[in-house]
Amino acid sequence: DSQMVNKLLIQRKDTMFLLREDMVDLKIFEDLLTSNPMIATANIFRTPQGILNVKLEERKPIVRIINDREEFYLDSFGIKVPLSSNYTPRVPIFYGQLGNKRIDLVNFVKLCNTDSFTKGEIIDLKNFKNSYIISLRSFPFKVIWGNSSKHTEKVKKLKYLYSYLQDKDFLKIEKVNLTFDKQIVLDYGQNR
Repeated sequence: DSQMVNKLLIQRKDTMFLLREDMVDLKIFEDLLTSNPMIATANIFRTPQGILNVKLEERKPIVRIINDREEFYLDSFGIKVPLSSNYTPRVPIFYGQLGNKRIDLVNFVKLCNTDSFTKGEIIDLKNFKNSYIISLRSFPFKVIWGNSSKHTEKVKKLKYLYSYLQDKDFLKIEKVNLTFDKQIVLDYGQNR
């Protein structure tokens, strides 16, 4: 918010604010603001009337990462964004270690966000043996998605299953596997 930006600008330890307006290097302030992990871009400029304007673009988290060592968000470029005490975005949660799969996860979440159905349904995901396992908002079963290939086909299969199961409360499905071509494999486990 504007108070946080003002605080960042005023906390400078040097004498920048004691200089005349026309002697201040605005690029230094832009760099100061973009050094904050929550700010993607900063543009500071002065109008002909002498008014100083600050335009910021915040990083927009797309997935929250939770593991035993740390908790943070990733934006659409795979850049870490710390948790905020002011705002909690509604994004899927990834449980586990990222390792070298950061960009793959970001690309997968971006693919899921292109479809309004999957964007609204996915609560959390895990990576198990190079396969994404997803929890849905509307059903208690886990979805074995596999890797991010054939994404559109898998979304169609999930939508088909979703429309088929809507009024059928008697089904006690434990897992849905979408990794097979032109098939949806249901695992009833012990709940039959």
